[in-house]
Amino acid sequence: MWKIIAERELRDHLQSTRFLVAAGVSTLLIVLSMWFGIAHYQARVAQHEQAVQMMLDLASEQTNWMMVSAAAFRAPDPMEVLSNGVSSDIGRYSDIGTWRNVRLVRSEYADDPMLAVFQFLDPTFVVMIVLSLIAILFTYNAVNGEKEGGTLKLAFANKLSRAEFILGKLAGSLLVVAAPIVVSFLIGALLLILLGVEMTASHWGRYAFFVLAALLYTMCFMLIGVFVSTLTHRSSVSFLILLVVWITAVLIIPKAATMLAGQAMPVPTADEIESRLTSYSAQARNEQSAEIQKAMRERFRATEGMKPDERQEFFNQNRAKWMQQMDELRKAADQKIADYSSRLYEDYYNQKMGQELLAFSLSKFSPASQLQLAAMKLSGTDTGLKKRYEDAMKTYKAQYSKFVEQKGGGFGMRFSFGRGTSSVSGPDQAAKINISEMPRFQDPVYSFGEAVSASLFDLGLITLVNILAFVGAFVAFLKFDMR
Repeated sequence: MWKIIAERELRDHLQSTRFLVAAGVSTLLIVLSMWFGIAHYQARVAQHEQAVQMMLDLASEQTNWMMVSAAAFRAPDPMEVLSNGVSSDIGRYSDIGTWRNVRLVRSEYADDPMLAVFQFLDPTFVVMIVLSLIAILFTYNAVNGEKEGGTLKLAFANKLSRAEFILGKLAGSLLVVAAPIVVSFLIGALLLILLGVEMTASHWGRYAFFVLAALLYTMCFMLIGVFVSTLTHRSSVSFLILLVVWITAVLIIPKAATMLAGQAMPVPTADEIESRLTSYSAQARNEQSAEIQKAMRERFRATEGMKPDERQEFFNQNRAKWMQQMDELRKAADQKIADYSSRLYEDYYNQKMGQELLAFSLSKFSPASQLQLAAMKLSGTDTGLKKRYEDAMKTYKAQYSKFVEQKGGGFGMRFSFGRGTSSVSGPDQAAKINISEMPRFQDPVYSFGEAVSASLFDLGLITLVNILAFVGAFVAFLKFDMR
């Protein structure tokens, strides 16, 4: 009998204007958001390729590797089409060099503040806002509407148990809500193929899990709608209750959780961390300079009483040793700064992770936050994106610095010292560097397994809410007064 109820529920919805409008709007918005996302992704790919090529062109004009303004650029990911996440909030590149700290700069929002004001219309936003409202619209009168229309008593005039009736209602509503979602994302997948977006097997796997997350989230609000409908006897009351639930879950809890976490666990800003590191670096360089000046004074003191020829011979004999000592002082200062930077950023990231963990824990009382976090992790645009790239760029910085040092990246200057006099001679005009030898930055790999394992907890929470709402609706209807 439950199949008959499900068929009737499905038929009633399919024949209603409400379904045609809701399905049409949701499908159109998802497809449009996919199309806009693809266009934005392709524009970013073009910008990324242009920036990399410009950096290489400028580098190829140099005659010394120390003169190269190297940089590592963050490549766009096709999965940003589904959820933009924090991708536009963090920088797109970092300067790379022995004397430069790795820091992502020039975010999209910094370059175009209008994007920060209006944000992106991505499929995650459409599912989170529009589809949850549509699910409520379809189910707010699922049970009490039958009672108000008098069809509930007619249905139970036949041999029909309450369990079969509620199962049929839930199955029919699920099919009605799921159909537009599946069709929309099938069209979206076709757009990705037709518009030439390069998708690997990992990307398609994450895409499928995103669709699953969208279905679970929409089904969650559908079940909550049926549950509230069984608790009230008037559809107008259930609609108002569901509207309050929706506003609280989708709009209030996520933002309130972020604000509370920020107040409970304040974290210094990235600019403050950078300022501390700059101050420490300047202090370390000053100490290095003082050591060099002290060594220079000792060398000049050792030449007192020498004839000019003897003094020059003394400098010539010891120049290699002195240059090695200066290089050791420089390396010691570099290591000191690197160690401090590592400790400083490790402490910063630990504080930041603690704040994020608190914010995410509080926000997970909302299915909307659960969906958004799962979508960001599946898309690779979660809050870990910045750290993944900065870690990869730090590895590249060490690799590039070693390469420059092996290439003799000094300026080739030759120093001659004398009492009260000094001279500097430069190298002969050198040939341009071979840019093909330059090591290339490799983007960090974010695999299918990493994405799924990171999102499993959030998907599990959405599933748990579905189960609780289903059990609640089932039990509540068993006690529902049909008079």
